[in-house]
Amino acid sequence: MILTGSEIVRERAAGRITIDPFEPSQVNPNSYNFRLGPVLRVYTQSPLDPRTANSYEEVRIPDEGYVLEPGRLYLAHTEEVLGGRYYAPTFAARSSVARLGMFINLSASLGDIGYEGQWTLQLFTVNRVRVYLGMNIGQMMWWKPQGEVDLYDGKYQGSVGPRSSDIHRDFHRHLARHRFPGLEAEPDPDRTGAKFASLATASRGHPVPPAFAVPASEFAGAVEPAALTGMHEVFGELRATVGAFLTESMDRISRIAEGIRVPGGTRRLIAERLIDVFGSGAGDLRFAVRSSGLDEDSASGSLAGVHQSLLGVRGADGVADAVEECWRSYYSPPAVAARVRAGDFDPMPRLAVFVQRMVDPELAGVAFTGLDGDSSVVTVEYVEGLAEQLVAGTAQATSVTSADLNSLDAQHRTDVDDSHRPALTEVITLARRLRTERGHDVDLEWAATTEHGRPAVHVIQVRPVTARRTAGGPGGPAGLWTSRLYHDQLPPGAALHEVEAVYTGYTAKRGPAHQLAASLGVTTGAGWVIGFTPRALLDPESVRRLETTLAGGRAPECVLDLGETLRQIVVPREQVLTRLRQVTGGFPADSEHAVLVRDFVRGDLGVISRAAGGGLVVEYTPEGLLALNRGTAGAQAVVVNADGGITAPPDAGPVLRHLDTVRRLTAAMERRYGQLTLEWVLSGDDLVFVDYSVLGADQITTGAAGASISPGTASGPVHTLHDDELLTRLSVGPAVSIDRTRDVTQYEGLARLIDEVSALPEPPVVRAARPYAVLSVLIGQVAGFVFDQGSALCHLAILLREAGVPAVAAGLTEVPDGAQAVIADGSVTVVSLSRNPDPTGRLDGSR
Repeated sequence: MILTGSEIVRERAAGRITIDPFEPSQVNPNSYNFRLGPVLRVYTQSPLDPRTANSYEEVRIPDEGYVLEPGRLYLAHTEEVLGGRYYAPTFAARSSVARLGMFINLSASLGDIGYEGQWTLQLFTVNRVRVYLGMNIGQMMWWKPQGEVDLYDGKYQGSVGPRSSDIHRDFHRHLARHRFPGLEAEPDPDRTGAKFASLATASRGHPVPPAFAVPASEFAGAVEPAALTGMHEVFGELRATVGAFLTESMDRISRIAEGIRVPGGTRRLIAERLIDVFGSGAGDLRFAVRSSGLDEDSASGSLAGVHQSLLGVRGADGVADAVEECWRSYYSPPAVAARVRAGDFDPMPRLAVFVQRMVDPELAGVAFTGLDGDSSVVTVEYVEGLAEQLVAGTAQATSVTSADLNSLDAQHRTDVDDSHRPALTEVITLARRLRTERGHDVDLEWAATTEHGRPAVHVIQVRPVTARRTAGGPGGPAGLWTSRLYHDQLPPGAALHEVEAVYTGYTAKRGPAHQLAASLGVTTGAGWVIGFTPRALLDPESVRRLETTLAGGRAPECVLDLGETLRQIVVPREQVLTRLRQVTGGFPADSEHAVLVRDFVRGDLGVISRAAGGGLVVEYTPEGLLALNRGTAGAQAVVVNADGGITAPPDAGPVLRHLDTVRRLTAAMERRYGQLTLEWVLSGDDLVFVDYSVLGADQITTGAAGASISPGTASGPVHTLHDDELLTRLSVGPAVSIDRTRDVTQYEGLARLIDEVSALPEPPVVRAARPYAVLSVLIGQVAGFVFDQGSALCHLAILLREAGVPAVAAGLTEVPDGAQAVIADGSVTVVSLSRNPDPTGRLDGSR
């Protein structure tokens, strides 16, 4: 509804419209004529840049007037101060001015309710037009608004004279608003993480401290391409080796992450956004800078606490530094371990961060609905002051339920301080409302202050309840239980979590074998399955119990298995606790975990035995059992023929001393399981039985422990593999095994090797230093293998015999790639060279 001229006069007299100076004769039927002020402003640079202040010059209009040139913009101003706090103003040129071919605004005729000042005009003409000081140039109109009024308080308020564009003052602010959404934005968990999106939703009807998010895309954009390439390599190796080199991988990831920085432009926008959200006094405030992972707080898992959050942060630089710290925590050992345990090997950053005004609470804590399965019951745990130590599990909390609070009315005995009761009642009410709104049980983090004499409860975080308490679990101080791996039943109620499949595989296979070995007086390594919580690893009594258990082993090192994706991690025995704290440190203090811990006996020799042809073959190497098994070491062999004759190298004395033990257990195991290999470690005077592998139809003879690894005939061009370090690392990982159940070809280095071989014009005879286990990925693409040193009992040898791929141990170091080679009868012959077609002769295993 537009105001008429008479209404303009009345509202101006009542102080609801500002016109100064006011001249009654300037009033029109539904507008007020305004006059041209004395100053014109003209830009002096081109192009104009909306990100910066643009230079200009000013001209005062002389008495004889000033000629406006066509096609040029002149900023002018009204002589009057116009506006008001009750009506929406618009303005336009007088029709007589428009008939001269002059515009007084190009696209900005609508004013804001609440603006009062001289109005800047944008003069633009199609003809040369002379203008004069005080001429009637336009008319102002006022419109009655509908709805709640939000008064203008922007950068042009109270303007005097023409104002050139201050868009640069808004440019970075609007850019910052776009880049860093606030709670008022439509929540998008794929951009800001579920934690911030949940807060944004809660802020619609509940008290949430003001905040804005730094989306995950900002993190991704800050990681340099070289750093991301390095991360891809490390995470690819983690997948391929199933964490066998976890310590080294974590160190490499941490070194790369140290270089992650918030770019300078992003820092400036964060500073702008702090002022925009928290006002000009933002520099004096304290902030909480919290991580909000894109994979956190889902209905299936919270990943709560695996990423960094910092409290009491001050200043724009402090906030930007805290964002950096949160980003780097995405690549911290607890966070990486949590993702790897969940089968996530993607190195791409998926972490948002949000900046929230700190609340200095009198009480703070967490509240759960349905923690014990009854959604009507709210469980509250709280402390006085900040709740960070409570959430981290390092502070002793007071616990109370909604039923406990009700019992206070009946004067029932309780440990709750009566002065806390109003705030706790408010917390319980809030938790129930959120549970009703969300449609699922909630885990609420809250902080309570007193405002105007009443408790004010603020929502800090709210997420789904992903784990409920269970009754009847195994006992033990602070959530710890242990059981011997191969000899004990698990305690009643014990949960194995991610390690259940690994445990089942070990106990189903190795358990009976270890029990058989023990019945024959054969030494075996110790092993345990351990259930624990992160809190237990900080409890002195639990730590003492665990250290006493581990002291029962015989080796200075242990192997840890935490699940299918994090296995066979070798650590010194005294570092087991440290490593468990590391890989579970980001989880809630009372979350349950399980780990298998086994003796890792390096010993003096790694040994593999096998019955063959009525006799026995025993291979050994000082490089250890793992190297022998995985084909990363050459082997010597003791061969016992069917008639009892023994062929042994000169250094075989330690093996010969234990030959009777090897015969007894090998024979007993063969009677039970059929064809198999047994794995041993010779440590000092003890021969320790470790494991075995059933071989099915694989056959060797007692005379096959020399040059021949896999029988058969093959021919093809020689192709040499040179990257022994890569082949060794991938072969040591437990992902590569006799059953080839895990695909490791996604590892980039291995994929390159496969592409290299498959690109050859015909299947080659591949030459490598050792029968590396990982070379099993080439079965089906090669004609055969020649190794500088070999083993007939290693994993690859067994696979090659099963697949019918000929292989031999023979030196070809002087033969160039491309030479045609033939494998036959445990030897290799080079029949032609690319530059010299004459045969070089026969190369056998003795060369």
